[in-house]
Amino acid sequence: MTTSNGRVADQVEGVVEQVNERGIKVAGDWRNVSKFHPVDLPERGARVRCELDAKGFLRSVQVLDAAPSSTSSGSRDRTITRLAVLKAASNFLGLMSQAREEVRSHVLVLADKWLAWIEQDDEP
Repeated sequence: MTTSNGRVADQVEGVVEQVNERGIKVAGDWRNVSKFHPVDLPERGARVRCELDAKGFLRSVQVLDAAPSSTSSGSRDRTITRLAVLKAASNFLGLMSQAREEVRSHVLVLADKWLAWIEQDDEP
């Protein structure tokens, strides 16, 4: 969209690919914030419609769809840690069950407990 009054020169719609303190990357191009018209920048992954001024600076940013929620870094790290511990414990139990008969009778009970532990909500 181009207007003759010089206020809005173009409109771009797409998913925010990257965000930094100066602007956002949408449709493969960086769109920078004007020091004369500051705008709030959306999160990466949000679908937006941007209005650009004649010089290509962001005039406004309308969020059409919020960024999809993703697992936070801390939660992801915790899940990775839990899975590593689960793998180590199951390996240990497997080796112990070969050497000690009484361990074999507990394998399924422990497997159920471990499964419940790994599937529980991520609470600290």
